[in-house]
Amino acid sequence: MTRGLPFALVVLLALLPARAGEPRPAWESPRVPAGAAPPEGLTAMTAESCGACHVEIAAEWRASVHAHAWTDAQFQGELKKDPSVGWLCLNCHTPAGDQQAERAEPTGDPKSPTRAVNPTFNAAWREEGVSCASCHVQDGKILGVYGDGRAPHPVEVSERLRGAEVCLGCHQAVATVSPTLACAFNTGEEWRAWGGEATCQGCHMPEVTRPVATGGPVREGRRHLFLGSLIPKDALSAEEESYYALFAAGLDAELLLPDDAPAGSLVEGQLILHNARAGHHLPSGDPERHLLATVTVSDGAGRVIYVARYRVGQRWRWWPEAERLDDNRLAANERRVVPFTFPMPAGGAVATLVVEHRRISEEAAAYHALDGYPTGRVVTEARRTLTETGQSPENPPTGAQDG
Repeated sequence: MTRGLPFALVVLLALLPARAGEPRPAWESPRVPAGAAPPEGLTAMTAESCGACHVEIAAEWRASVHAHAWTDAQFQGELKKDPSVGWLCLNCHTPAGDQQAERAEPTGDPKSPTRAVNPTFNAAWREEGVSCASCHVQDGKILGVYGDGRAPHPVEVSERLRGAEVCLGCHQAVATVSPTLACAFNTGEEWRAWGGEATCQGCHMPEVTRPVATGGPVREGRRHLFLGSLIPKDALSAEEESYYALFAAGLDAELLLPDDAPAGSLVEGQLILHNARAGHHLPSGDPERHLLATVTVSDGAGRVIYVARYRVGQRWRWWPEAERLDDNRLAANERRVVPFTFPMPAGGAVATLVVEHRRISEEAAAYHALDGYPTGRVVTEARRTLTETGQSPENPPTGAQDG
Protein backbone atom coordinates (compact mmCIF):
# COMPACT_ATOMS: atom_id res chain seq x y z
CA MET A 1 0.00 0.00 0.00
CA THR A 2 1.32 3.46 -0.85
CA ARG A 3 1.85 5.59 2.23
CA GLY A 4 2.49 9.30 2.65
CA LEU A 5 0.13 10.44 -0.14
CA PRO A 6 -3.57 11.28 0.20
CA PHE A 7 -5.71 8.39 -1.04
CA ALA A 8 -7.45 10.58 -3.65
CA LEU A 9 -4.09 11.57 -5.13
CA VAL A 10 -2.97 7.97 -5.42
CA VAL A 11 -6.20 7.18 -7.22
CA LEU A 12 -5.81 10.10 -9.61
CA LEU A 13 -2.36 8.87 -10.59
CA ALA A 14 -3.81 5.43 -11.31
CA LEU A 15 -6.29 6.90 -13.76
CA LEU A 16 -3.90 9.09 -15.74
CA PRO A 17 -2.34 7.70 -18.94
CA ALA A 18 0.57 5.35 -18.23
CA ARG A 19 4.11 6.44 -18.96
CA ALA A 20 5.86 4.89 -21.95
CA GLY A 21 6.74 1.28 -21.30
CA GLU A 22 4.41 0.89 -18.31
CA PRO A 23 1.56 -1.64 -18.60
CA ARG A 24 -1.98 -0.28 -18.45
CA PRO A 25 -4.23 -1.47 -15.62
CA ALA A 26 -6.17 -4.57 -16.74
CA TRP A 27 -9.47 -2.92 -15.94
CA GLU A 28 -8.91 -0.14 -18.49
CA SER A 29 -9.39 -2.41 -21.50
CA PRO A 30 -10.91 -5.82 -22.36
CA ARG A 31 -8.66 -8.86 -22.09
CA VAL A 32 -9.87 -10.05 -25.51
CA PRO A 33 -10.26 -7.15 -27.97
CA ALA A 34 -13.67 -6.45 -29.46
CA GLY A 35 -14.08 -7.94 -32.93
CA ALA A 36 -11.30 -10.51 -32.40
CA ALA A 37 -11.72 -13.69 -34.42
CA PRO A 38 -11.72 -17.02 -32.54
CA PRO A 39 -8.30 -18.68 -32.38
CA GLU A 40 -7.44 -21.38 -34.90
CA GLY A 41 -9.57 -24.49 -34.43
CA LEU A 42 -12.46 -22.70 -32.66
CA THR A 43 -15.76 -21.46 -34.01
CA ALA A 44 -16.52 -19.37 -30.90
CA MET A 45 -14.90 -18.28 -27.63
CA THR A 46 -17.90 -18.76 -25.34
CA ALA A 47 -17.98 -21.14 -22.39
CA GLU A 48 -20.95 -22.86 -24.01
CA SER A 49 -18.75 -23.70 -26.99
CA CYS A 50 -15.72 -24.75 -24.94
CA GLY A 51 -17.92 -26.89 -22.69
CA ALA A 52 -18.75 -29.26 -25.54
CA CYS A 53 -15.33 -30.88 -24.98
CA HIS A 54 -14.29 -29.58 -21.56
CA VAL A 55 -17.43 -30.95 -19.92
CA GLU A 56 -16.34 -31.27 -16.28
CA ILE A 57 -14.48 -27.97 -16.29
CA ALA A 58 -17.51 -26.18 -17.71
CA ALA A 59 -19.78 -27.69 -15.05
CA GLU A 60 -17.46 -26.43 -12.32
CA TRP A 61 -17.21 -23.01 -13.89
CA ARG A 62 -21.00 -22.67 -14.00
CA ALA A 63 -21.03 -22.94 -10.18
CA SER A 64 -18.33 -20.29 -9.82
CA VAL A 65 -18.61 -16.62 -8.92
CA HIS A 66 -16.86 -15.95 -12.26
CA ALA A 67 -19.89 -17.30 -14.09
CA HIS A 68 -22.08 -14.89 -12.11
CA ALA A 69 -19.84 -11.85 -12.58
CA TRP A 70 -22.33 -10.09 -14.89
CA THR A 71 -25.65 -11.43 -13.63
CA ASP A 72 -24.89 -10.90 -9.92
CA ALA A 73 -27.62 -8.72 -8.43
CA GLN A 74 -25.20 -6.79 -6.21
CA PHE A 75 -22.96 -5.95 -9.17
CA GLN A 76 -25.94 -4.78 -11.21
CA GLY A 77 -26.91 -2.53 -8.32
CA GLU A 78 -23.41 -1.08 -8.15
CA LEU A 79 -23.41 -0.37 -11.90
CA LYS A 80 -26.48 1.84 -11.51
CA LYS A 81 -24.70 4.18 -9.08
CA ASP A 82 -22.87 5.99 -11.87
CA PRO A 83 -23.36 4.51 -15.38
CA SER A 84 -20.80 6.91 -16.86
CA VAL A 85 -17.93 4.97 -15.24
CA GLY A 86 -19.40 1.47 -15.58
CA TRP A 87 -17.15 0.69 -18.56
CA LEU A 88 -14.23 0.23 -16.14
CA CYS A 89 -16.17 -2.36 -14.14
CA LEU A 90 -17.12 -4.27 -17.29
CA ASN A 91 -13.50 -4.91 -18.21
CA CYS A 92 -13.27 -7.27 -15.25
CA HIS A 93 -16.87 -8.51 -15.02
CA THR A 94 -17.23 -9.12 -18.77
CA PRO A 95 -13.57 -9.12 -19.87
CA ALA A 96 -13.96 -9.87 -23.58
CA GLY A 97 -14.66 -6.87 -25.78
CA ASP A 98 -17.57 -8.56 -27.56
CA GLN A 99 -19.28 -9.14 -24.22
CA GLN A 100 -19.78 -5.37 -24.08
CA ALA A 101 -22.41 -3.38 -25.96
CA GLU A 102 -20.06 -0.40 -26.34
CA ARG A 103 -16.42 -0.04 -27.25
CA ALA A 104 -14.86 2.37 -24.75
CA GLU A 105 -11.30 3.71 -24.79
CA PRO A 106 -9.69 5.57 -21.86
CA THR A 107 -8.94 9.28 -22.17
CA GLY A 108 -7.62 9.95 -18.66
CA ASP A 109 -11.07 11.03 -17.45
CA PRO A 110 -13.01 7.96 -16.22
CA LYS A 111 -16.33 9.66 -16.93
CA SER A 112 -15.47 10.54 -20.51
CA PRO A 113 -13.99 7.64 -22.46
CA THR A 114 -14.40 7.58 -26.20
CA ARG A 115 -17.50 5.48 -26.87
CA ALA A 116 -18.87 3.71 -29.92
CA VAL A 117 -21.53 1.07 -30.50
CA ASN A 118 -19.97 -2.38 -30.69
CA PRO A 119 -21.19 -4.01 -33.92
CA THR A 120 -19.87 -7.44 -32.83
CA PHE A 121 -21.54 -7.41 -29.39
CA ASN A 122 -22.67 -10.88 -28.25
CA ALA A 123 -25.38 -10.58 -25.59
CA ALA A 124 -25.38 -14.32 -24.80
CA TRP A 125 -21.63 -14.23 -24.18
CA ARG A 126 -22.09 -11.28 -21.81
CA GLU A 127 -24.33 -13.45 -19.64
CA GLU A 128 -21.36 -15.78 -19.05
CA GLY A 129 -19.40 -13.14 -17.12
CA VAL A 130 -15.79 -14.21 -16.65
CA SER A 131 -15.56 -17.27 -18.89
CA CYS A 132 -12.88 -19.39 -20.58
CA ALA A 133 -11.41 -16.83 -22.99
CA SER A 134 -10.82 -14.36 -20.15
CA CYS A 135 -7.79 -16.39 -19.05
CA HIS A 136 -7.15 -18.86 -21.89
CA VAL A 137 -7.10 -16.60 -24.97
CA GLN A 138 -4.37 -14.05 -25.58
CA ASP A 139 -3.13 -12.48 -28.82
CA GLY A 140 -5.31 -14.83 -30.83
CA LYS A 141 -3.86 -17.97 -29.22
CA ILE A 142 -5.30 -20.54 -26.84
CA LEU A 143 -3.26 -20.81 -23.65
CA GLY A 144 -2.96 -23.91 -21.49
CA VAL A 145 -0.58 -25.60 -19.06
CA TYR A 146 -0.12 -28.62 -21.35
CA GLY A 147 0.65 -28.51 -25.03
CA ASP A 148 0.97 -32.20 -25.92
CA GLY A 149 -2.68 -33.26 -25.98
CA ARG A 150 -4.94 -34.20 -28.89
CA ALA A 151 -6.93 -30.97 -28.96
CA PRO A 152 -8.58 -29.91 -32.24
CA HIS A 153 -6.87 -26.55 -31.79
CA PRO A 154 -3.26 -25.48 -31.14
CA VAL A 155 -2.37 -24.81 -27.49
CA GLU A 156 0.44 -22.51 -26.41
CA VAL A 157 1.90 -23.47 -23.03
CA SER A 158 1.65 -20.59 -20.55
CA GLU A 159 3.29 -20.85 -17.14
CA ARG A 160 1.49 -17.61 -16.30
CA LEU A 161 -1.69 -19.64 -15.83
CA ARG A 162 -0.05 -21.30 -12.81
CA GLY A 163 0.79 -18.00 -11.10
CA ALA A 164 -1.01 -15.23 -9.29
CA GLU A 165 -0.51 -12.54 -11.94
CA VAL A 166 -3.21 -14.00 -14.19
CA CYS A 167 -5.69 -13.29 -11.37
CA LEU A 168 -4.37 -9.99 -10.08
CA GLY A 169 -5.19 -8.03 -13.22
CA CYS A 170 -8.67 -7.78 -11.75
CA HIS A 171 -8.24 -8.80 -8.11
CA GLN A 172 -5.76 -5.97 -7.54
CA ALA A 173 -7.70 -2.87 -8.50
CA VAL A 174 -7.71 0.21 -6.30
CA ALA A 175 -9.28 3.38 -7.63
CA THR A 176 -11.97 5.97 -7.02
CA VAL A 177 -13.72 6.41 -10.33
CA SER A 178 -16.37 8.86 -9.14
CA PRO A 179 -17.04 10.58 -5.82
CA THR A 180 -19.43 7.82 -4.72
CA LEU A 181 -17.89 4.82 -6.50
CA ALA A 182 -14.63 3.32 -5.26
CA CYS A 183 -12.90 0.12 -6.32
CA ALA A 184 -10.89 -1.21 -3.37
CA PHE A 185 -9.75 -4.71 -4.35
CA ASN A 186 -6.32 -4.90 -2.72
CA THR A 187 -6.00 -8.68 -2.56
CA GLY A 188 -2.81 -8.77 -4.59
CA GLU A 189 -0.92 -6.42 -2.29
CA GLU A 190 -2.22 -8.33 0.74
CA TRP A 191 -0.92 -11.57 -0.80
CA ARG A 192 2.47 -10.03 -1.58
CA ALA A 193 2.74 -8.70 1.99
CA TRP A 194 2.07 -12.21 3.30
CA GLY A 195 5.06 -13.55 1.36
CA GLY A 196 4.02 -17.20 1.33
CA GLU A 197 4.64 -19.64 -1.51
CA ALA A 198 1.02 -20.52 -2.30
CA THR A 199 -0.63 -18.83 -5.26
CA CYS A 200 -4.30 -18.10 -5.88
CA GLN A 201 -4.72 -21.39 -7.74
CA GLY A 202 -3.37 -23.38 -4.78
CA CYS A 203 -6.44 -22.50 -2.70
CA HIS A 204 -9.15 -21.48 -5.17
CA MET A 205 -8.58 -24.26 -7.75
CA PRO A 206 -8.32 -27.62 -5.92
CA GLU A 207 -6.10 -30.25 -7.52
CA VAL A 208 -7.73 -33.06 -9.47
CA THR A 209 -6.50 -35.90 -11.71
CA ARG A 210 -8.63 -36.40 -14.83
CA PRO A 211 -8.74 -35.72 -18.57
CA VAL A 212 -8.81 -32.02 -19.34
CA ALA A 213 -11.27 -32.74 -22.16
CA THR A 214 -13.41 -35.69 -23.21
CA GLY A 215 -11.18 -38.41 -24.65
CA GLY A 216 -7.97 -36.72 -23.51
CA PRO A 217 -5.19 -38.26 -21.41
CA VAL A 218 -5.59 -38.45 -17.63
CA ARG A 219 -3.26 -35.95 -15.97
CA GLU A 220 -2.91 -33.65 -12.98
CA GLY A 221 -4.92 -30.48 -13.21
CA ARG A 222 -7.11 -28.15 -11.20
CA ARG A 223 -10.83 -27.64 -10.76
CA HIS A 224 -12.20 -24.44 -12.25
CA LEU A 225 -14.43 -23.59 -9.32
CA PHE A 226 -13.39 -20.09 -8.22
CA LEU A 227 -15.84 -20.04 -5.33
CA GLY A 228 -14.20 -17.01 -3.73
CA SER A 229 -15.43 -16.36 -0.20
CA LEU A 230 -17.75 -19.40 -0.43
CA ILE A 231 -20.88 -17.24 -0.35
CA PRO A 232 -23.02 -18.49 -3.25
CA LYS A 233 -24.67 -16.05 -5.63
CA ASP A 234 -27.90 -18.05 -5.84
CA ALA A 235 -29.52 -21.28 -4.62
CA LEU A 236 -27.18 -24.27 -4.96
CA SER A 237 -27.93 -27.57 -6.66
CA ALA A 238 -26.80 -30.83 -5.04
CA GLU A 239 -23.83 -30.94 -7.41
CA GLU A 240 -22.85 -27.38 -6.52
CA GLU A 241 -23.13 -28.19 -2.81
CA SER A 242 -20.57 -30.95 -3.35
CA TYR A 243 -18.19 -28.42 -4.89
CA TYR A 244 -18.43 -26.14 -1.86
CA ALA A 245 -17.66 -29.09 0.40
CA LEU A 246 -14.18 -29.30 -1.19
CA PHE A 247 -13.10 -26.06 0.48
CA ALA A 248 -12.12 -25.24 4.05
CA ALA A 249 -12.79 -21.77 5.39
CA GLY A 250 -9.75 -19.56 5.87
CA LEU A 251 -10.87 -18.69 9.39
CA ASP A 252 -10.54 -20.71 12.59
CA ALA A 253 -12.56 -19.50 15.59
CA GLU A 254 -12.98 -20.76 19.13
CA LEU A 255 -14.28 -19.80 22.56
CA LEU A 256 -11.96 -20.04 25.56
CA LEU A 257 -13.85 -20.22 28.86
CA PRO A 258 -13.31 -21.82 32.26
CA ASP A 259 -15.06 -25.11 32.94
CA ASP A 260 -16.84 -23.70 35.98
CA ALA A 261 -17.35 -20.49 37.94
CA PRO A 262 -19.17 -19.42 41.14
CA ALA A 263 -22.67 -18.04 40.66
CA GLY A 264 -22.60 -14.24 40.60
CA SER A 265 -18.93 -14.03 39.64
CA LEU A 266 -17.69 -12.26 36.54
CA VAL A 267 -16.60 -14.84 33.96
CA GLU A 268 -13.71 -13.84 31.73
CA GLY A 269 -13.76 -15.38 28.25
CA GLN A 270 -11.87 -15.01 25.03
CA LEU A 271 -12.98 -15.14 21.42
CA ILE A 272 -10.07 -16.37 19.27
CA LEU A 273 -10.10 -15.49 15.57
CA HIS A 274 -7.28 -16.87 13.42
CA ASN A 275 -6.72 -16.29 9.70
CA ALA A 276 -5.27 -19.77 9.40
CA ARG A 277 -5.50 -20.59 5.70
CA ALA A 278 -5.92 -17.46 3.55
CA GLY A 279 -2.83 -15.86 2.01
CA HIS A 280 -4.54 -12.46 2.13
CA HIS A 281 -6.68 -10.48 4.54
CA LEU A 282 -9.95 -11.89 5.83
CA PRO A 283 -12.23 -10.76 4.40
CA SER A 284 -10.65 -9.62 1.14
CA GLY A 285 -11.94 -8.11 -2.06
CA ASP A 286 -15.20 -6.18 -1.99
CA PRO A 287 -15.06 -3.59 0.84
CA GLU A 288 -18.61 -4.49 1.88
CA ARG A 289 -17.54 -7.99 3.00
CA HIS A 290 -17.20 -8.54 6.73
CA LEU A 291 -17.15 -11.22 9.40
CA LEU A 292 -19.66 -10.99 12.24
CA ALA A 293 -18.93 -13.06 15.36
CA THR A 294 -21.80 -13.37 17.86
CA VAL A 295 -21.30 -14.76 21.37
CA THR A 296 -24.51 -15.64 23.21
CA VAL A 297 -24.69 -16.84 26.81
CA SER A 298 -27.82 -18.48 28.24
CA ASP A 299 -28.63 -19.70 31.73
CA GLY A 300 -29.76 -23.23 32.59
CA ALA A 301 -33.36 -22.39 31.67
CA GLY A 302 -32.36 -21.17 28.23
CA ARG A 303 -32.79 -17.47 29.01
CA VAL A 304 -30.31 -15.26 27.17
CA ILE A 305 -28.27 -13.24 29.68
CA TYR A 306 -25.50 -11.87 27.48
CA VAL A 307 -24.91 -11.13 23.79
CA ALA A 308 -21.74 -9.65 22.26
CA ARG A 309 -20.99 -9.03 18.59
CA TYR A 310 -17.60 -8.41 17.03
CA ARG A 311 -17.27 -7.20 13.45
CA VAL A 312 -14.17 -7.75 11.29
CA GLY A 313 -13.97 -5.77 8.08
CA GLN A 314 -13.78 -2.34 6.53
CA ARG A 315 -16.17 0.51 7.20
CA TRP A 316 -16.83 2.99 4.43
CA ARG A 317 -18.88 6.13 4.05
CA TRP A 318 -20.27 6.20 0.52
CA TRP A 319 -21.99 9.58 0.51
CA PRO A 320 -21.34 12.39 -0.32
CA GLU A 321 -17.90 10.94 -1.15
CA ALA A 322 -16.56 7.40 -0.81
CA GLU A 323 -14.15 7.22 2.12
CA ARG A 324 -12.75 4.31 4.12
CA LEU A 325 -13.26 5.04 7.80
CA ASP A 326 -11.82 1.92 9.42
CA ASP A 327 -10.21 -1.43 8.59
CA ASN A 328 -9.69 -4.14 11.22
CA ARG A 329 -9.48 -7.17 8.93
CA LEU A 330 -7.30 -10.14 9.81
CA ALA A 331 -3.99 -10.26 7.95
CA ALA A 332 -2.68 -13.63 6.76
CA ASN A 333 -1.74 -15.82 9.75
CA GLU A 334 -2.98 -13.18 12.21
CA ARG A 335 -4.41 -14.54 15.46
CA ARG A 336 -6.58 -12.09 17.38
CA VAL A 337 -7.83 -12.39 20.96
CA VAL A 338 -11.08 -10.59 21.79
CA PRO A 339 -11.85 -10.60 25.54
CA PHE A 340 -15.36 -10.51 26.97
CA THR A 341 -16.99 -10.89 30.38
CA PHE A 342 -20.41 -11.88 31.65
CA PRO A 343 -22.03 -12.56 35.05
CA MET A 344 -22.22 -16.26 35.90
CA PRO A 345 -25.86 -17.30 36.48
CA ALA A 346 -26.88 -19.74 39.19
CA GLY A 347 -27.15 -23.30 37.87
CA GLY A 348 -24.57 -22.95 35.10
CA ALA A 349 -24.46 -21.47 31.61
CA VAL A 350 -24.15 -22.32 27.93
CA ALA A 351 -22.08 -20.09 25.63
CA THR A 352 -22.43 -20.32 21.84
CA LEU A 353 -20.42 -18.75 19.05
CA VAL A 354 -21.63 -18.16 15.51
CA VAL A 355 -19.33 -16.53 12.94
CA GLU A 356 -20.92 -15.34 9.71
CA HIS A 357 -19.19 -14.14 6.55
CA ARG A 358 -21.39 -11.45 5.05
CA ARG A 359 -21.04 -10.21 1.49
CA ILE A 360 -22.92 -6.97 2.04
CA SER A 361 -24.39 -5.04 4.94
CA GLU A 362 -28.10 -5.17 5.60
CA GLU A 363 -28.35 -1.45 4.85
CA ALA A 364 -26.60 -1.78 1.47
CA ALA A 365 -28.68 -4.85 0.56
CA ALA A 366 -31.84 -2.88 1.28
CA TYR A 367 -30.55 0.08 -0.76
CA HIS A 368 -30.05 -2.20 -3.77
CA ALA A 369 -33.39 -3.98 -3.14
CA LEU A 370 -31.65 -7.36 -2.90
CA ASP A 371 -34.61 -9.25 -1.49
CA GLY A 372 -33.87 -12.98 -1.35
CA TYR A 373 -30.23 -12.47 -2.36
CA PRO A 374 -27.81 -14.71 -0.40
CA THR A 375 -25.89 -12.11 1.59
CA GLY A 376 -23.80 -14.42 3.78
CA ARG A 377 -23.09 -17.82 5.27
CA VAL A 378 -22.13 -19.30 8.62
CA VAL A 379 -18.37 -19.95 8.70
CA THR A 380 -18.08 -21.73 12.03
CA GLU A 381 -20.00 -22.47 15.23
CA ALA A 382 -18.92 -23.48 18.73
CA ARG A 383 -20.63 -24.29 22.01
CA ARG A 384 -19.30 -24.41 25.56
CA THR A 385 -20.95 -25.48 28.82
CA LEU A 386 -19.98 -23.89 32.13
CA THR A 387 -21.02 -25.53 35.40
CA GLU A 388 -21.58 -23.60 38.58
CA THR A 389 -18.74 -24.19 41.02
CA GLY A 390 -19.84 -27.04 43.24
CA GLN A 391 -22.26 -28.40 40.65
CA SER A 392 -21.49 -31.82 39.22
CA PRO A 393 -20.10 -31.65 35.64
CA GLU A 394 -22.13 -34.78 34.93
CA ASN A 395 -25.31 -32.77 35.55
CA PRO A 396 -24.99 -29.64 33.38
CA PRO A 397 -27.85 -27.22 32.74
CA THR A 398 -30.78 -28.67 30.86
CA GLY A 399 -30.15 -28.90 27.11
CA ALA A 400 -26.44 -28.07 27.27
CA GLN A 401 -23.97 -29.86 25.03
CA ASP A 402 -20.33 -29.26 24.33
CA GLY A 403 -19.40 -28.92 20.67
